[in-house]
Amino acid sequence: MMPGLYHQYMIHSNYHSHFNLDDGYGELSEYAESAIERDLDIIGISPHAPLCYLNDWTLSEAGLNEYAASMPGFKAEYGDKLEIYSGLEVDFIPGGMGPADTKYHELGLEYRIGSVHSIEDPETGEHLSVDGPIAEMELLHKRTFSNDIKPLVSRYFELEIEMLELGGFDILGHCDLVKKRNVNNRFFNQDEKWYRNEAMQMLEIAAGKDVIVEVNTGGLSRGATIEVYPSKWMLERCHELNIPLTLSSDAHNPDHIDYHFAESLDLLKLVGYGEIYFFSKGEWRSQPIL
Repeated sequence: MMPGLYHQYMIHSNYHSHFNLDDGYGELSEYAESAIERDLDIIGISPHAPLCYLNDWTLSEAGLNEYAASMPGFKAEYGDKLEIYSGLEVDFIPGGMGPADTKYHELGLEYRIGSVHSIEDPETGEHLSVDGPIAEMELLHKRTFSNDIKPLVSRYFELEIEMLELGGFDILGHCDLVKKRNVNNRFFNQDEKWYRNEAMQMLEIAAGKDVIVEVNTGGLSRGATIEVYPSKWMLERCHELNIPLTLSSDAHNPDHIDYHFAESLDLLKLVGYGEIYFFSKGEWRSQPIL
C-alpha cells in the first residue's frame, strides 16, 4: 500500500463492475459514458472469471480472452476523459480455482477481486450459491448442513479465510455476502455472538494481509439488502483493525456505477474512517473522505 497521497478534491472511483459478457447488462462503452456523466474519475471493469463448473453468470473462456483483448482499445477510446483499469473477480473454490492461480496473473490485468459466492455440497459435489436463487441457500441450509445455519455460515467465512491465506488478489469482495438472502433474519441474526465471532475472525485474518476490503453497495442497488457489505458493525471492527477500504458499487447496470456512494462515505465517516483507498497508475493510494 502507498502512504497517503492527498488531494484538494476527492477522487471518485469504482473498481467492481460487470457487463454483458458475464452477468451484467450493457456494453463497456455504456459504463464509461455513465461514469463520465456522474463525474467519476476512475473505473475498473471486473467481470466474473470462468468457473470450474457449469454456470450461466460468469465469463466463458472465450469471453475472458475477448474481454482481455478489448480493454486496450476501450482505454484508448476514453482515456482522455476517464482512467480505466482492467480487473477480474475470481472465485475461490478449494481444489478448483482461486485468485492465487498463476493463470489469472498472466492475463495482463491490473487488479483482482477475491470473492466467495458458493459452497460445495460434499455429498453431491454440487456448488450452491449463497447469493443466487433463494432455493440454493435453502438447499444448503436444509440438505448440506442439516437445517443448522451455524456450520453453513462458518464454512462461508472459513472459505474466505482460506482465500486470504493463499492471497493473489487486491480487493476482498463483499466479505459478508452470506447475509444477502437473510432478509428479516430468515436464516440468522447478525447480532448473535456466534455469527459475529465468525465474521470477526475473518476480519482479523484480513487485517494481517496486504488486501483492501471493499465497501460494496450492490445489495442495495439490486434491492436484496438494506445495507452495504460489510455491515456497519463490521466496518467499525475494520476501523479498529486499521483495515484499508475502497468503495465500489458492484455495478451490473451502467446506471449503478456510483450507487449509494454519498451515503456510504457518510457511513464510513460515522464509524471513524477519515480516508479511503483508490487505485491509480499501478498503485493503491489513500485520500481523505471529503
